[in-house]
Amino acid sequence: ISGAAGRMGRRLLSLACADKEVELVQAIEYAEHPLMGKKVREVEPEAQSDVVITSTLESGVDVVIDFSSPQGTLALAKRAEQLGIALVIGTTAKDFAWRAEVKKSAAVVPLVHAHNFSLGVNLMCKVAAQMAKSLGEDFDIEIVEGHHHHKVDAPSGTALGIATSICQEIGRDVEKDLVYGREGQVGKRTKREIGMHALRMGSEIGLHTVYYASEYERLEFTHRASSRDVFAAGAIRTAKWIKGKPAAYYEMTNVLASDDDVIRLGSWARDQARARSLGMMT
Repeated sequence: ISGAAGRMGRRLLSLACADKEVELVQAIEYAEHPLMGKKVREVEPEAQSDVVITSTLESGVDVVIDFSSPQGTLALAKRAEQLGIALVIGTTAKDFAWRAEVKKSAAVVPLVHAHNFSLGVNLMCKVAAQMAKSLGEDFDIEIVEGHHHHKVDAPSGTALGIATSICQEIGRDVEKDLVYGREGQVGKRTKREIGMHALRMGSEIGLHTVYYASEYERLEFTHRASSRDVFAAGAIRTAKWIKGKPAAYYEMTNVLASDDDVIRLGSWARDQARARSLGMMT
């Protein structure tokens, strides 16, 4: 697990150590991190492991889950290429060139780079796009995301993922048609633009709403995360799925896909219920 001492990293440590199908073999942080050299159990009391926090990915790993920083992700991806280690990346940034650079590693190792690992959000992306297409050109679309005041990037990767799905479905350009906030004399709203707005407040884990509004009515489609464990559990499930896969770039739709989608989605839901029953979700 890369970014092991962060908010997401600690939940990953906890759930990974509690999962009998997973063996935690490395916990990685940047070299100057104040917890460097500490045991995992000292970093996250729920994770009963004597693995020590280190700064470099080493061999002997099947999959590395990364929730670090954009710069750290690039370095990790190159190292994973050298060692032939599969990548599950949850690090996000509003930098399309950076995402394209990360994606290059898929030519060498299997890679999933997800905006969000929760089942609900991935369904939201699909349904939000279908709603936009069904409602048509008479409805303006605005996206609002909210997170805790410690979050350093905006908009969230999840919000960009929702926007990307909508743009692909209705023929908009995610790099040109998104409008990030509005201030001053911005002029009349154009038909093609999709507004993107970020809230930073308190301890909000993750709030995403898509607004669809015409002259006569408004629809609001919202997802709110109650625990970071929903993302951690999804990332761990993805790591299990990608182990042994050939080198390629995989989407969460691939992870969730099955001959019987109901079975797949039911299995994911059961994983979440099992985590709650074991006291791993707070």
